[in-house]
Order: sequence, then C-alpha cells, then structure tokens
Amino acid sequence: MNWFKYSHNNDFITRVKKVLKTHAFTVSLVEYYHIPIQDIDDNLHIEVADLNGKFAEGNGKIIRIDKKLLNADFFNDNFHFIIHEFFHWIKRRSEEKFYFNDPEEIQSFVLQMTWDLINGKNKEEVISNIHPIVRTHFKDGNKFKRVFDEMVDRAMGLADIYNKEQKIIF
Repeated sequence: MNWFKYSHNNDFITRVKKVLKTHAFTVSLVEYYHIPIQDIDDNLHIEVADLNGKFAEGNGKIIRIDKKLLNADFFNDNFHFIIHEFFHWIKRRSEEKFYFNDPEEIQSFVLQMTWDLINGKNKEEVISNIHPIVRTHFKDGNKFKRVFDEMVDRAMGLADIYNKEQKIIF
C-alpha cells in the first residue's frame, strides 16, 4: 500500500477511523470506557509522519503513524500500532470525562457533607445520603472506597474545625 496515496487523500485516516468505529473489539473498548463513538471522528486526529525510528506515538489527542509502516499491508500487518495508541487515547478521554478528576467536584461534595454535619446530621446520615450518589461514578470499588473515605474524613475535619471555632467565638 502506498503511504502517499493514503496520506494525500485522507483515505488512510478514513479507513483507520472506520475500523475503530466498527470493529467489535474497538467498539467494546469505547463502550466500556463510556466514550461516545462519535468522539473518534470529532476528537481523534491521525497523522502519517516521519517519526525518525518510532513506529507510532500519541498524546491523547493525536495518533501519529510512521510513514514507513504504510509500505506493508498496514491493515493486516501494522494496525496493532494504532490499537496501542488508540487505547492511550481512550484512557485519556475517559479520564477527562471522569467526574471525580475535577478537584472542584470533590471539594463540592466535601463541603456538602460538611454542611450537613455542622447542621446536626450525624456521620452515618451524611454517608447514607452521599454514598449512593458518589458510588455511581466509579467502576472500581476499591478506588471508590479510597476516594469516598478521604472525602468523608475531610468533611469531618472541616466540621470539627468549624465547631471548635464556633465554641470559641460564642
């Protein structure tokens, strides 16, 4: 396959994206990580370039394939390089979309719990109200437990500080 033919008319990129959007394996990866299939067209950029000895590289937004790989039957012999970089892209897209990657979101839940604590709810009530909301955003139960426990600890600490200051002030 001639790399110039592909890179010149974008047929190569179109074919790569078609495989990524339709092959059962790649579709299952995209679905597992909750990435809309349309993101492949809208947010994944693919380039053919001279990578000076590298086969492929990516940065979460773009996948670059070395032009030398296109001299062979790329789709049979070298597509695995796309898969490797595609998975990096999926993980980065997933992380960008993950609700609790935003420190502001975590702090908002901590302050929500703190509010309830300083206004008379006990720890168990606060946990029973917030736990199911936060849990829905995690696939990994261990990661959820670690993050949630830390959030509860921070809320308890802030409530303690507030309550001590209120006793001093009044």
